[in-house]
Amino acid sequence: MAEKYFAELEGLWRQNKKTSPMRGYLKPPYPSWFQRPKSLRGPDLVRELQRLRAMTGARRFKDALVALGEHHIVDAKFTFLPWEMPFLAQERADFERETCETVHVLKTRHGASLRKACAVLAALLGWPATSFAAAIKDVELIYRRHLAKDGPAVAARKVGKIVQHNYSNDSQ
Repeated sequence: MAEKYFAELEGLWRQNKKTSPMRGYLKPPYPSWFQRPKSLRGPDLVRELQRLRAMTGARRFKDALVALGEHHIVDAKFTFLPWEMPFLAQERADFERETCETVHVLKTRHGASLRKACAVLAALLGWPATSFAAAIKDVELIYRRHLAKDGPAVAARKVGKIVQHNYSNDSQ
């Protein structure tokens, strides 16, 4: 019985994947020329800024070096860190929080298991992945990562309060 249910969800996932607004979720929404060139190395950039600062005495080169560190673009060894624009990072965090809230509601209010809740959400959203099993696993990992940040009890209370607040606003 469960296999048939998951087969139906997989069919829905395949259909929704074609038209899903999440199709570009994993791709950056900015053009390729806006991305950092692969050949650019952090230590070379920092060395060049230091050289220009020493040669010209211009304060703006020092400010550029400070900004690289303040914005966590380079680490202590001046290698580039994985970086995402702040507004994109915030959108991704908000989306992951909403994903966790939805999984929590499916588990608590509808009595679904974690696997089934993740499968339903992945199918409805047309979650971008190479297979339906991978889509389910992605949703589950987001949910587990969210729980691991504070511990299960604290995270469940937080998600429960948020869900309760959202539902109380809907009924008014």
